Amino acid sequence: MTPVGPRVSKEEFMHALGLSPHDPQHEQYYRAMRDEAIMVYNRMNQDTSHLLDSVRADPTTRPPFFWHHIRPDHQRWAIMEIWRNAAPLTRPLFDHGGTNGEYGPNWVAGWLLYSVFRSRDVRNNRNRRKGESNVAVPDSDKRAKQVEETASPKKGYYDPVRNGTL
Repeated sequence: MTPVGPRVSKEEFMHALGLSPHDPQHEQYYRAMRDEAIMVYNRMNQDTSHLLDSVRADPTTRPPFFWHHIRPDHQRWAIMEIWRNAAPLTRPLFDHGGTNGEYGPNWVAGWLLYSVFRSRDVRNNRNRRKGESNVAVPDSDKRAKQVEETASPKKGYYDPVRNGTL
């Protein structure tokens, strides 16, 4: 299996493991592995000892922490911890990830842990950023927004097809 980097999509990750994102059984494997990564993620957010010194010294630093604020040796420890504690169901999948290469020590555990950090990073979630988490938007508001978006011209680059020729 060819290792994939932490920024590839879930579909690419699953394909690299020989799993299909459309197979319910494979989705269960994925969720089980992700749950194991979440357990380590939660442990890493219990105290500041996993943080870079400069971030740990900042009194405003509070969980959840960002991936890039975690010390590299602690990132490696967390990846190994996920792999070491894998359940019998997921162990064979994690074992496929062992590598000394660029994405070592285990690209499977590394991808999952990075993914968990990214999914909980409020900067990457538009709803949380806007303070609209789990808030239902009435249909009338949705329709008004759609009308507004279609009525107002899009700003951006010049497109001769959309904007006509000079």
